Amino acid sequence: MAKFWREDFEKHEIQHILEQLKSRRTISEDGDVNLQGFETFDEYRAILVSAVGFDVRTDALKSRIVQDTLFSPELSADFTEDEFRSVAWKMRNKYQGDLGPYKVVFPLWNIPPFLAGVRKRGDVTINFSPSRQTSLFKKIARARDEQRSQPRFEAFFTEKRVADLHDCSTCIAHVAANSPADAHERASEALYEILGLINIARDGGKRWRRTFSAVGKLPVSDVLIGPHMTTHREDGSLVHDGFWYENWEGGPDSSLSDERKIAAWEKNYNDLVQGVAKSPWSENCKSAAARYFKAFSNPDLEESFLGGWRLFEDISGPRQDSIKEKLARVSNVFRDRPEHRIIGKHLALRRNLVTHGQPIDIGDEETLAFQMLRFVHPYLCQFIWNPFSFATLEEFWEFLDLPVSRSDRTAEAQRLRWRLSLLDKAEQFRKDDA
Repeated sequence: MAKFWREDFEKHEIQHILEQLKSRRTISEDGDVNLQGFETFDEYRAILVSAVGFDVRTDALKSRIVQDTLFSPELSADFTEDEFRSVAWKMRNKYQGDLGPYKVVFPLWNIPPFLAGVRKRGDVTINFSPSRQTSLFKKIARARDEQRSQPRFEAFFTEKRVADLHDCSTCIAHVAANSPADAHERASEALYEILGLINIARDGGKRWRRTFSAVGKLPVSDVLIGPHMTTHREDGSLVHDGFWYENWEGGPDSSLSDERKIAAWEKNYNDLVQGVAKSPWSENCKSAAARYFKAFSNPDLEESFLGGWRLFEDISGPRQDSIKEKLARVSNVFRDRPEHRIIGKHLALRRNLVTHGQPIDIGDEETLAFQMLRFVHPYLCQFIWNPFSFATLEEFWEFLDLPVSRSDRTAEAQRLRWRLSLLDKAEQFRKDDA
């Protein structure tokens, strides 16, 4: 059985969290669970969600399991750790199988013409070109329009934002999930992966931009998710009155009409899709594509830079490797290696300054975000394509650690051949040894 608690949390820390929650929780004679100091209770509940280590489909589902365990009358007022784990396991087993059909609707900005039809990612099915003539689509569209017209959402759905949404296309994701939040999280991750590959295929030649927008800075990438995502029942009606939204200041107008460029974009995308499918580290590739999308679709360009940096750290080597080692490894992808190593050191310095409280000057935000893109993008493509068919990530990273200089590689090969000849002689000398 999988471990219930993460190893990061020690037993006495778990006990402390449970005691704090227990002291704020009472059960009435009718079996109703009541809370005292909900704000503090919610803080400890959030810590408990982080401490729980069993696998579930989404963070949203794990949060619901912990919440419902704490509100369950099966959990006694003076519960023990064993009791908490027992009730939580029951909740997990119940919710993992307690699924219903949901539809999650996303507005999409600038999707290319070749991204059409139905795509599957795991058990999420996404239709990028649903017919607008069906009764289902019309019901979904009406429900979304009605939600945007509500007075309490007036401050969010400004005239500019509504105009942007009208310029978006619509995709519908179909997923069996436990709750609207579970459905949204799973559908989003599937869509992030696809749009991440779409943007990776498009962003390779980008170097610099200066945004002239009255609203704010625009994201680095062109293909984006609009600011109004809704979950629906099977018949198209809204599941609840809320919605999710992406950070949005508007989207770049790609104005791409050249058929040859679109064809090149499609080829790049298909090559990346095939690379992910064939990769021995396919799950890492999918995660990297999703993280790429989240980083470079963000109009907060400081966050975009930091998201790109976290992606670089994640795919450039094991956690225990130093940043210096990882920068050298990624720089070895480039022909102009010294310049890119210098850029890498510059990015590392700026990242350290940001994390220690020194914000990026507003005039540098776009420059830094685009530098981060240019540094990580070629390496990420090699990470996905795996052109030399390495069997493991460790082989790939070790390959990039090899000397760049031919003379250095020749010298190392000679040393290895000499070492191999010694091993052959040792085998002859020791052949009679047991």
